[in-house]
Amino acid sequence: MDPLSITASIIAVLQLSSKVAEYVSTAAGATKQRKCVREGIRACEQILQQLKDEADDSDEGKAWSDTVKTLEAPGAPLGRLAVALTALKIRLEPKKGVDKAFAKLKWPFDEKEVEKIIAAIDREKSLLGLALANDSRKLIHDIKRSAKENGQQLTELIDTIKQTSKDNQDGLADLKDALASVQGSQARLQDGLDRLQNHHEAREDADECKAILDWLTGIDFASQQSDFINRRQAGTGQWLLDSPEFQAWLQTDKQTLFCPGIPGTGKTILTSIVVNELTTHFGDNKSIGVVYIYCNFRRQDEQKAQDLLASLLKQLTQGCSSLPNSVRSLHHDHKDKQTRPSFEEISRAIRSVAALYSRVFIIVDALDEAPFEDRDKFLEAMSNLQQEGQARSNIFATSRPEVGSHFAEHFEGYMSKEIRAADNDVLSYINGRLSTIRRPRLSKFPDLQDAIRKQVVKAADGMYVVVFLFIIAFS
Repeated sequence: MDPLSITASIIAVLQLSSKVAEYVSTAAGATKQRKCVREGIRACEQILQQLKDEADDSDEGKAWSDTVKTLEAPGAPLGRLAVALTALKIRLEPKKGVDKAFAKLKWPFDEKEVEKIIAAIDREKSLLGLALANDSRKLIHDIKRSAKENGQQLTELIDTIKQTSKDNQDGLADLKDALASVQGSQARLQDGLDRLQNHHEAREDADECKAILDWLTGIDFASQQSDFINRRQAGTGQWLLDSPEFQAWLQTDKQTLFCPGIPGTGKTILTSIVVNELTTHFGDNKSIGVVYIYCNFRRQDEQKAQDLLASLLKQLTQGCSSLPNSVRSLHHDHKDKQTRPSFEEISRAIRSVAALYSRVFIIVDALDEAPFEDRDKFLEAMSNLQQEGQARSNIFATSRPEVGSHFAEHFEGYMSKEIRAADNDVLSYINGRLSTIRRPRLSKFPDLQDAIRKQVVKAADGMYVVVFLFIIAFS
């Protein structure tokens, strides 16, 4: 919704309050009473301006939309405040006629009326303050509790002003009708409160979910995925996605694809290409989960088997429309004792959350870099999830070849596809990098450039690390 339309009612009340405050200041006599009324109006103005600023904010405006709608709903404070200010305006505005227009108006309210005016303003100011504090729960409670009483007291204020005023009787009578319209039906008020309540509960649920997910693990592989996929040279890695092995793995439930490769063959970038392919292909299907981890020997202290499982559980939970009960219970069982869940508890939670999906794709890069003593434990948990879990889980893993024997112990009948840098991919990588570092002299000899490319591709023999060294030499 356009922020201007959200705050239109606030702007209207701000303009009205500014005009009334001006009339209060220019009236004659009763300095103390005028000061009290003016301060009450200015306090409301300050809160309303802050509410408007929050709603106008491009990032936070949507979150404030329901709050503002509730404030302007029938029986809510914004409409009543406008009526109270209008009553003051009718009584204070300059009289018509040239002589009367230049005459300074004597303060028309007695002490009793001033007390009622200040009380009316303060009651609505209190509710506006709750809105500004974003205390939705108390705001909803207080609007429900005070709607009828505040409306009655405002009606009494209008009647009192009408009785002591000789002018503008028609305007004050119309104002009572306006108040009745502002108060509206209880059903309309409830609609506004229900909308705010739903928004409040959704925000609380989101905050609870984030807190629990952060408690599970602080590791975020999404940033690594973004970094790796951005290093991809356009068009590279397609050979793996088009391979019979990958296609069979993709189309077969509970299938495992193990992709061994020696160091420097581009396993991690290929893993990011697989993750990108799956998230792009299944992105609109919320019943399919895609989760991934990037093992790194430099981070072994935070990549124990238990940590890796916790990351997979966090990612599966993030894909759910609401926080699964199994994850909430896991947090509840440990938060007061300030303990961490065991490996078995996390494994059970993963099986429970994975069962909420129709299919789950688990991508693991550089399995060989996971701590040796935890590797088999992690593979066993993945195998149990695939074989015993209700979800149809597919597992894709890259590693150095020596881990193959460990992998075979846990995944009977798995498929394998060796990772080697394809010549076309190596050539694309060379062309992409040469365009940024090409030497002026070399650019004059295209035949020499082609010869260098061919020799580098041949020397690479399926390893990007050779190309990387060549690039450094030419930089």
